Amino acid sequence: MPRTTLVLDGLWYCLCPSFNAATFNRATPSFTAGRRIPKHDRITALRSSISDPPRRCLTNFTPRPTDATIEIVEDNRHTFTNSSSSSDQQPFDPDDAGAQDNVRPGDLLSPMERLTKPPPGVPKYFKHLPSQRLENRLQERVARYPRVLSATQILRVLIRDRHVRPEMRHYRGLILANSDPERGSPQAVRALLKEMEENGIPADSGTLHAALQVLAVHPDYLLRQEIVRTLRDRWLPLSPAGWHFVVAGLIREHQFELALDHVEQMERKGMVVENWLHSLLIYYLCDFGEFDEVVRLMRSRTSQGLDMSSELWLYVLEVASAALHYDTTRYIWRQMVELRYLHPGYPLCSNVLSVAARAGDTELAASVIRFLVEVNVQPQLDDYEKMVEAHAVSGSLYSAFEVLCKMHMADIAVEHRSTRAILTHLLQSRTTPRGAWTMLKQLKATKLTVPLGCAKVVLEMCEHEALDNPSVVYEGIAFYKELYALCPGKADVTVYNILLGMCRRARNTEAGMFIAKEMASLGVIPDQGTFEHLIVMCLEAGNFESGYMYLQDLLGRGIRPGEETRAAIRELCSPSEDQFASRLRHHPQIQDGSVGCLVDEISNTHEPPDSTEQEEGNGKEESFHRSGQTPTQAEMERQALHKLRRAAAKERRKRKRRLAAIAQGQEEEGWLDYEPGGLIPEDQLNAKSND
Repeated sequence: MPRTTLVLDGLWYCLCPSFNAATFNRATPSFTAGRRIPKHDRITALRSSISDPPRRCLTNFTPRPTDATIEIVEDNRHTFTNSSSSSDQQPFDPDDAGAQDNVRPGDLLSPMERLTKPPPGVPKYFKHLPSQRLENRLQERVARYPRVLSATQILRVLIRDRHVRPEMRHYRGLILANSDPERGSPQAVRALLKEMEENGIPADSGTLHAALQVLAVHPDYLLRQEIVRTLRDRWLPLSPAGWHFVVAGLIREHQFELALDHVEQMERKGMVVENWLHSLLIYYLCDFGEFDEVVRLMRSRTSQGLDMSSELWLYVLEVASAALHYDTTRYIWRQMVELRYLHPGYPLCSNVLSVAARAGDTELAASVIRFLVEVNVQPQLDDYEKMVEAHAVSGSLYSAFEVLCKMHMADIAVEHRSTRAILTHLLQSRTTPRGAWTMLKQLKATKLTVPLGCAKVVLEMCEHEALDNPSVVYEGIAFYKELYALCPGKADVTVYNILLGMCRRARNTEAGMFIAKEMASLGVIPDQGTFEHLIVMCLEAGNFESGYMYLQDLLGRGIRPGEETRAAIRELCSPSEDQFASRLRHHPQIQDGSVGCLVDEISNTHEPPDSTEQEEGNGKEESFHRSGQTPTQAEMERQALHKLRRAAAKERRKRKRRLAAIAQGQEEEGWLDYEPGGLIPEDQLNAKSND
């Protein structure tokens, strides 16, 4: 389309009173770093650019500077540049177009560009298409599928082969083609705008909006601000698409506050935020964990009656549930999953159950269980445990026990971890053991099978309270006697260990012995925990011999006591002079090199040896040798203990002699009378001697 001359007559000034002659260049920021047209010559240059013959737009990649061939470079800097100065302009000669036919495409590239793969050539059928059809194809392709290579192929045919003069539409198409996510570049857009300014081609609103579209894909906040300022200075309004492009650029730069502020301005102006921009904003906010803002945007979107893709709903639900964000998870589940618009998989449902358990939302947890049943997925142990935790956190202890009963009736065994949430709630809420036991009786009355794990929770609560309230032991024994009427299963060794721990905390030896006799009469095989409780209980009661016997039984099973039990044995046996306490304290399985053992050893080495015990030991040893009898194991251990004491006393005497020798040497050599010399000034020494 040929250019027309702009006539500034009276009608023009009447319709545009604020317009002046320097509007085109005064408020427009220059995209070029070169020289600018003087202010008094701008109108002349503008009119000359319209009325003068068309100028050549050559490329600076041409090997011969005088060549008039027009080329389009197909890398990230696709610009039309004038290779000759304004004073050397010559009319365009079509005959010179074939001067570079013998130049290979690689010769037109810089050395760095030759390292990459050369762009594909122009399709042959382009040469048979009319120019108008190529123009339409260019506009359609860059609008629907912006690709730099496809745009440059069409422009190569139009400009190089058919000698079409570059116009604003060509620049606009090439700028819009830089929206290509792979080959597009904001530097190429800046170079194209600079070249348009140098060639006297003003950038209209469509061209500037095309540049904003490129900056939405390849952000450059400096160039975006220049373009927005140019539109404002020219009184060109920012279209709704331009608002979207600006917000998209801010989102890609992680300027979420500015992006949200622009979105609010768009809503105040009555603009509808497109789905792609809204989804882009939510995806980025999810990546940064801003779920409060995400759920606010989604609620605002749904309140306006606007739809969101199911992929977006599912993605936000997955990310929010993994982050344990309750509000977002609950909103999406109630809005989409309960209405069966979404069908998440089992791992996602398990995450939602974790969120409900942590928040104590029993309705959400029940909804997840119902959904799993509808999709023919049998709830597993983890799902029931999260359901129990949800009821326990919400304060509904009866419902938590009921879930455990139903889980047991569904042939899913109640494990130790399944009741941790209930025990925590019992301790925090200060519920009495009798009240919890009454709940179990009520469940039994409703024809539900009460698993043994529920009874263990109440007994564990008695164990925790036995330290402050020793009388709870009798209540625990009463629960044990009612256990067989409440639960169908027999009491196992873990139940007796809990009861022994309760008796140990309350220092009730009689109740502990009753539990031990119950185990023996019922044929329950004790384990490591049983023996450890009995050993500590006997030592606390002062019965070191029974504690020693229980330790021998434990070691005879090939089991070593735990670290806490060994430390308790050393602590309880240290102040006692009983022979069994000494055996326990110095037993190889008890002394494991810990700090307590070292302290005991040091304290024992500083104690003087008992001469009577040493003489008795020597006498017994001689009597055994004389009679020819074999000593028992107790006598052998006693003899080994005496040998250890003699060795410790010998080491102590050796250390004492060494310290005495060192002190005597210091006195003989005069070390104690040494005074520093040469480091104190003489005046201070004289003053000190005078004083």
